[in-house]
Amino acid sequence: MGLREIKKERARMAILKAARDMFFSRGFDGTTIEGIAEEAEVAVGTVYNYFDSKSALILAITAKDTSMVLDSEFRIPESCTGFESVKLYISTFMGSLSVYPKKLLRELMREAWRSDTTLSKGLISQDLTLLDGLARVLRELAEKQKLKSGTDIEHASLAIYGIITTVIMWYAADEERTSEQMLESLEKMLEILFCGLNPEGRDK
Repeated sequence: MGLREIKKERARMAILKAARDMFFSRGFDGTTIEGIAEEAEVAVGTVYNYFDSKSALILAITAKDTSMVLDSEFRIPESCTGFESVKLYISTFMGSLSVYPKKLLRELMREAWRSDTTLSKGLISQDLTLLDGLARVLRELAEKQKLKSGTDIEHASLAIYGIITTVIMWYAADEERTSEQMLESLEKMLEILFCGLNPEGRDK
């Protein structure tokens, strides 16, 4: 990497750090491109050279924070059961979100429900990536016979995604709820999903 590229990457990282600090302290609504530029000690035009909007900045930050679990190279230890594997995958994802201020989480969830905006489309795209990752993990577990034979991978992924969404919404809405309680609820809900509600020996 040449000197010019190094300088460009340093500027980009400074902008991302400043944006993250401001989003976390002021929320999405309270953050401006001008404020980010001032915090990063660059011109406003320099910020736009790298990111065309505030939405693009928050999406870059959330993508980076969740990349460890959304990355296709994420591997489950062989010794894990199916339940433990899914719990590990999701807990890693949830752990990356637990550091986000609840105000910011609520703002992002609100934006996700708005139609046809850069941010809503980006957040939905990241959710679809999570769904793809869940399906990949479940397929791998099915191949290793760690899931019930004939499991519908697509709908199982959606069911788990529903649990994730519910737990995050509950956590963000309740100022008293801790990240530990969020993960405890996640585990209990996943356990119910894996164990089922029917009496033993009955299919339906």
